[in-house]
Amino acid sequence: MCRLYAQISAVPRTASDYLAESERSLLRQANYRPRDFQQDGWGFGWFDGSGARLVKSPRAAFDEAPRFKRLAEQIRSRVIIGHLRAASNPMGLSRRELMRAENAQPFTDGRFVFAHNGTVLIPKEVLKFLGPYKERLRGSNDSEIYFWQFVKFYDMYRDIPRALQACVDELWTLWRYLPKSRRGKRRAPCLGLNTLVSDGRSLHALCYFPDQHPKISLFNPKRQWGRMSLSRRGERVILASEELDATGWSPFKTPEIVSATLAGGGVRLTRRTIPAGKQ
Repeated sequence: MCRLYAQISAVPRTASDYLAESERSLLRQANYRPRDFQQDGWGFGWFDGSGARLVKSPRAAFDEAPRFKRLAEQIRSRVIIGHLRAASNPMGLSRRELMRAENAQPFTDGRFVFAHNGTVLIPKEVLKFLGPYKERLRGSNDSEIYFWQFVKFYDMYRDIPRALQACVDELWTLWRYLPKSRRGKRRAPCLGLNTLVSDGRSLHALCYFPDQHPKISLFNPKRQWGRMSLSRRGERVILASEELDATGWSPFKTPEIVSATLAGGGVRLTRRTIPAGKQ
């Protein structure tokens, strides 16, 4: 699975503690266990006076640890998103195509920073309904197709949580019309749709994985794979795929959208469960 980290704070600040320094940092997670290598790319997204900014690489974070640490210390923003990639390949790409730099995350269209953990199992079907957004693809993987699906719905509704819900709904609609031969033994249109997305003023996380998974959290044996967590740390709200220290974390429900919005000199947090979709 990929790994996700995001924080939002009322004033610009770094995220170097949880990105690179702590025992459970994102960088530590990249090489935590042999079977859990996150070796297919990494990236950071944040906002400055010019809008959304990205730095990303197709290489393993642990192979570029000095650069990773340096950027984690330098980036200062109200919203910071980090991503470690463990590539899935539902489109049947060659290794060379799968590992293109454009496929590393996060993604942006200049307005949003967007990161995904999971696999969209029917990316070609989603691609057929992207309309003009199809021409804006830079890479060739399911996560970027999902990103432009989100942008399509955001431009329709002008609301981030509603756009995320619309993505889930469309996936299940396409799935219901998919021939059984195309579904195989799969029970859902995705293996996880955990998502972080920000417009620089708010930060939203969708926790969605339709089937239980035998894996457990790296750090909490009571937490199942795919169950995101959130925490308030001083002026920060943190949303992550793993609990980044021993106490003070609240697990997401699934499916659930958590929204953290800058308001009144602080961060307002709202949580909403959403319809799960159905076969």
